[in-house]
Amino acid sequence: MGLYWVPVLLGAAGIVLLLAVAVVCLAHVRRFVHAAQQERRRTVQAVLPLRSAAAELRARR
Repeated sequence: MGLYWVPVLLGAAGIVLLLAVAVVCLAHVRRFVHAAQQERRRTVQAVLPLRSAAAELRARR
């Protein structure tokens, strides 16, 4: 009769645990997206000289 608060505490602990997992997952997703954006910028910067060289070759023809 006096232990009615045990399921309430377990439920609250479960909710807190789920929120913590959601925060960690969100942080990982944000880090992954940021890394992908940086890699895309690097790729674009690496392709620019190749594009200009290809344009020069086309102009010579």
